[in-house]
Amino acid sequence: MDLHPIIVHFPVALLTLYGIFELFSVRRIARKPYWFYVKAVLVIFGALGALAAWLTGESASHYVEGVALVDMHASFAGATVILSSVIALIYLLVWFGKEKVQEYAWKFLSNRGAMIPLALALVVLVIITGALGGAIVYGTQFDPFMAPIFHLLGV
Repeated sequence: MDLHPIIVHFPVALLTLYGIFELFSVRRIARKPYWFYVKAVLVIFGALGALAAWLTGESASHYVEGVALVDMHASFAGATVILSSVIALIYLLVWFGKEKVQEYAWKFLSNRGAMIPLALALVVLVIITGALGGAIVYGTQFDPFMAPIFHLLGV
């Protein structure tokens, strides 16, 4: 049984929501003490889900070996796993790290100049990875909005 299509939707939703929350921070909400935990839970479980989706995708890829589109999808999925894991690790260090480590990690998370590009990159990776996955299943003509991206990627 191929678990990849079942698992993949959870990290897509969690990481996209995390990215949106990071990109469009409303000060009134961002100042609430729970806001850190909301974003932390989204990115931590999103990263774990992305890892599970990547692993199940790797095991399912033997059905279509040698297809360049599958390799490109796997590469973008791997980049998504790495970036989401790095962000999740920073949140974990703030949440559970020792005091000095928490301080440095918190300074990084508080730096909008660092977090906005990371969140934007994560959302873009999730979108491209998902679009490539959709193209594997439905072909490259399934989404007219992705046509310029597919053209740029040479798909």
